[in-house]
Amino acid sequence: MADTLYRVQEFPEVFADACLRDSSGTMKFLSVYGRDGSLMQFEAAMQLGHKEGGVSRFHLVADGARHAVDVGNANGLTTFSGRLPRQNVFGPLSQVWMYDKAFTTLDRPNRIGWVMHRAVTGQEPQERLRGLLDQAWELTRQLSPVALLDAWRPELQAWCMEKLAYQRLGDALYPPLGQVDAMRVSISDHFLRFVSEQVRQRVIVL
Repeated sequence: MADTLYRVQEFPEVFADACLRDSSGTMKFLSVYGRDGSLMQFEAAMQLGHKEGGVSRFHLVADGARHAVDVGNANGLTTFSGRLPRQNVFGPLSQVWMYDKAFTTLDRPNRIGWVMHRAVTGQEPQERLRGLLDQAWELTRQLSPVALLDAWRPELQAWCMEKLAYQRLGDALYPPLGQVDAMRVSISDHFLRFVSEQVRQRVIVL
């Protein structure tokens, strides 16, 4: 369990240790803890959405800060659950992960995928980004229809960051909560033309 737990304001018996939102504040990943009944009630409310008894937005609260999270399309989320060992100070608890289905499914025709990275507690922002970029590079090589050499990585990843072929979840308004980061990787024909041009100009060498 993470060092910081965020209480779900609308469901006081449910706590989160990580949450990722897109630039509109819509939930893309959530990790929550609680007893089975409380978690089931929380999930059911999200499924109901705007209907009576449902919730389309909730708030995570910790250390005096309050973070809004929009549920979005609950049907587009994948749910995975597990039970914590009984030998813990909180008693019988379960953990549920909810995340966008795109996180675990590569869109090979369009060469789009996602990577996730769990940072070590206390890790500096640049170290967190470096861990995320390590995984993004592996996915870039996997999605690319042409072979990419590791020696090309600095130039190609700098281009990907500048041209938004890499898009990290979280911004100043909706920062990542907890130790989890995610990045969308998109390998377009524009990227392939850039690689070809770099090789032709011998900026990167075969």
